[in-house]
Amino acid sequence: MAHTEELRRLLSKIAEEQNYKNPEIIIKDISSGGANYTSTLHTAIIKAKNKEDLHLFAKIGAVGEKMRSEVNVNFFDTEQYAYLTLFKSYAALEEEHGVPEEHRLPYVKMYGFDNTLYKETLVLEDLTAQGFGSFDRFQPMDWEYAAAAVTECAKLHALSFATSKQRPEEFEKSQEVLKTAWETLKLEHLIEKTMQNALKVINPQHKKSFEKFASQNISKMVEKFYSPINAKIITHGDFRGNNLLHRVREDGKVDIRVVDLQTLQGGSPPADLLYFILTGTDEKFRAKYFDRLVEHYYSQLSAAMRRLHLNPHEVYSKEVFDQELKEKLPYGLALILFLLPIVTIAPDQAPTVDHNLDMSSFTVQNTSDLFSERLNGIINDYVKWGILK
Repeated sequence: MAHTEELRRLLSKIAEEQNYKNPEIIIKDISSGGANYTSTLHTAIIKAKNKEDLHLFAKIGAVGEKMRSEVNVNFFDTEQYAYLTLFKSYAALEEEHGVPEEHRLPYVKMYGFDNTLYKETLVLEDLTAQGFGSFDRFQPMDWEYAAAAVTECAKLHALSFATSKQRPEEFEKSQEVLKTAWETLKLEHLIEKTMQNALKVINPQHKKSFEKFASQNISKMVEKFYSPINAKIITHGDFRGNNLLHRVREDGKVDIRVVDLQTLQGGSPPADLLYFILTGTDEKFRAKYFDRLVEHYYSQLSAAMRRLHLNPHEVYSKEVFDQELKEKLPYGLALILFLLPIVTIAPDQAPTVDHNLDMSSFTVQNTSDLFSERLNGIINDYVKWGILK
């Protein structure tokens, strides 16, 4: 109740800034269905006479002392920096280079922010009122959605490349702000539990090769997944369906908005791409579209870089990209081992989002049938790719 009242005060301030006189403010709590573990989520409508209803979305921090002591990331400062500084800089770059409107990275409008410790609040436009929604993580992904999402990922990365080349001081400053110390995360207990879950469901013919892979330092492999190799850019860090909003137009085109910017960090371009593929697609999709989606990413990245007057062959060639993708691929399996139980968890089994949440909360005990199906599909692919032997 206390947080709701604080949200109401922030919304009242926003109403005043937007010239809503004597506003009526309606707040509704919503659930992420097990897709968000750092915030409580709310929608709000601000109403006033002779004004269109203002539809807003609010996130209130639910990261308590336990989680903050274990994860050396200030989620809400990162997101505030993204909306107030980084994306404004990206928009200015697009304007400077005359990027056509249809090829610009679409941004979600931020209306307000409260950085009170333990009660951090971010208020954005509510895109659900415009027909956007989250991708259903329990359903198979189709090409149209995947291609549209990867196109936006490529735009995001191209803007980071442009910043690093054309505004190097600004880029270096962003790297300091968005620094993530993966080596400080205590993943061992989480990984141990995840291995136990995995071994219960992995098909017998692959258990030996999986156990051999799992005998490596998985925590170190996760760190390497995120670390840059040759090219360092700002990556999303959690680029998956639940952090993207989409809608399908009448002509069938898919519009994507990239949200949940709490994990922005310096990293390698293939990391976001592989993260998206491994957390959101099934074996059938990858058999048909994996190579095509990889090619689509690089072609879109190249096109976006050219619109920003960069030469992709000089800045980030296809040969370098292919090599980095190959190097990152084994680390992707390490990452997915503890991500997949959370990504596929049933909403009624998801950890409670409150200030008692800590890293141990993510040791899912009751994995879903989808977890078994997706994990075995990924294991089959890693055998096919020659990584599990």
